[in-house]
Amino acid sequence: MASGLISTEAFADLLAHGAATVLDVRGTAAYLKGHIPGAAATRWQDFTDPDTRIKGMLHPDSRVLAERFGALGVSNDRPVVVYSEPFENWGAEGRFFWMLHYLGHDDVRVLDGGFPMWRKQGREVAFLPSRPRPAAFTPMIRVNALIDKAGVVDCLNESPETVVVDARSHDEYVKEGHLPGAVNLSWLTLYDEEGRLKPEAELRAMLRAAGITPDREIVPYCTGGVRSAWFFFVLHTLGYPRLRNYDGSWWEWSADPDAPLEF
Repeated sequence: MASGLISTEAFADLLAHGAATVLDVRGTAAYLKGHIPGAAATRWQDFTDPDTRIKGMLHPDSRVLAERFGALGVSNDRPVVVYSEPFENWGAEGRFFWMLHYLGHDDVRVLDGGFPMWRKQGREVAFLPSRPRPAAFTPMIRVNALIDKAGVVDCLNESPETVVVDARSHDEYVKEGHLPGAVNLSWLTLYDEEGRLKPEAELRAMLRAAGITPDREIVPYCTGGVRSAWFFFVLHTLGYPRLRNYDGSWWEWSADPDAPLEF
């Protein structure tokens, strides 16, 4: 289960050789209280569509997305390591993995255990902001990594083998309603107690029990396409071949009075 996930030990080696672009996606306040040396601070909100009231929608212009990543030092041929705080920020590190995967980057890793594990192990922490060296990043879109509302409607009406996964909490799923037929498995259940990804066998058993199997197309959603992107990341790491994140998610779906709901 190496693809997409990197241990603190392996990451420390990459860092020592200056062999990766590092993105801290926790937010500015957390970043200034301490971060991994060389990391550039950024937020998933900086990559959303400014022309819609649906807050989680990805910016529709891939060139704009590529320019913003390039300004952070992201290039096509250099590994990217993303980290955050497990249990916080809706799994923003997964959102960055998904965005870069969608844009065609082939070597994006999420730091297992995030910044808390890095600090717990007594590894080096910096406090002054880093200045990323701008790089050229050319997008090569993976269209099947994203699904829009119309595509979700088609899945619900015409594709019974597609599993729609609600990655929100059980309370949200029950009290706010959910997409018809959606399976609820909270993004938080994928972590162990230390904020690391659960062992592969445990994850596969949990997913199998929920009917989320590799032979089916999986469409995760949440509130704004962030927790669902964490779900996308985990399933991608497990080798699931057909994954499509619904970035509009509940913010878009619930805003449509004609969209079907279940309670």
